[in-house]
Amino acid sequence: MDEYIRRYSERDVEGVTELCLAPFLAIREGMPIHMPDRNAVRDHFAAMIDAYRGGGVAVWRRIESDVRELGDHAVFTTVRWNALDAQGEVLRDTRTTYHLLKTPDGWRFLSYTNHF
Repeated sequence: MDEYIRRYSERDVEGVTELCLAPFLAIREGMPIHMPDRNAVRDHFAAMIDAYRGGGVAVWRRIESDVRELGDHAVFTTVRWNALDAQGEVLRDTRTTYHLLKTPDGWRFLSYTNHF
């Protein structure tokens, strides 16, 4: 999660995309977003990062995590995030659940669900 946070906060779209598997699924506001390939995943994260940046978010901070092991090769991780502006003020306090799979290249994101 720390590497994901770093890349996301640095607006490293390619770096975030490298941490994801395709196809990928995002659930935002109760609506599924199906991404069939790497390009769709990259475009999705580019749009999300740009939208938060446009809303004044300078950096993301993980407040807490709850990890649920799903055997030896998968986990659900629910993270409470704070989106901070350039002065360190909290713009958003939110939770996201990620489904990660263990791969030969390390842990990779399969999906996420925002809790809003």
